Amino acid sequence: MKQFEMSDPNHSNEYNGMTHFVDLPTKGLFYSKEHPLYGQETIEIKMLTTKEEEVLGNPSYIEKGVVLEKFLESIIINKNVNHQMLHDSDQMAILLASRIEAYDKDYPVVIECAECDEEFNVDVDILEMSKNVVQDDMETTGAGTSIIELPKSKKVVEFKVLLPYEVKSIETTVERMKKTGIKTSFTNEFYQRVIVSIDGEVDGEKASAFVKNMFLKDSRAFRSAYENSIPKISTEFESACSHCEHVQKGGLPIQASFFFPNL
Repeated sequence: MKQFEMSDPNHSNEYNGMTHFVDLPTKGLFYSKEHPLYGQETIEIKMLTTKEEEVLGNPSYIEKGVVLEKFLESIIINKNVNHQMLHDSDQMAILLASRIEAYDKDYPVVIECAECDEEFNVDVDILEMSKNVVQDDMETTGAGTSIIELPKSKKVVEFKVLLPYEVKSIETTVERMKKTGIKTSFTNEFYQRVIVSIDGEVDGEKASAFVKNMFLKDSRAFRSAYENSIPKISTEFESACSHCEHVQKGGLPIQASFFFPNL
């Protein structure tokens, strides 16, 4: 499916035809069956207008560090979906697509050379970048989960990747439990939330006991699998310093010119 495809007539009428679809790196396969985006390969967003310009330039949002959250809230058509319900890779796809639609594929960034410390300018082709979706080869299920065999214990673990609101929930739970004198940690609560089954058995008590005594090698392997189980857009790019010709790689910085380029 093409990245920019016109929306259905109902939404087109509501937004005067100013919407388009964005391909989701996850293809909706890593959301639960109850999630609005389960099995959905695309998401509809509105084209950027002066309303979004006001959101991006809102001093209060900038001070609180919630600009991108408010921006996503403004452009996502389905109001049953917010940024806390989106995997990071899908959020990145939406940001890149909205910037491309609003301006073009060339994004000028300022890079500091790691060799001579001088700054230089680079134009990044974010359209090509948006197509560079990477994912580890891993067994998946039809329920938005993945499976790994741990290297030391040989346990077969089925797990899910948490959404931002679920991670935030863990942080809140840990803080509340510590205040009441209950010993716990983010790592312990995290593992218990993400592990769905062990050797095909769904048993919370056994999973809890396993987590508390997990081999270090297994833990590191699991975390690596967790981080790489969902398709991601690789935002790494290569640039050459215009001063000393040093070539370096780095991730895509979101600078002011991302949404406010010089025209």
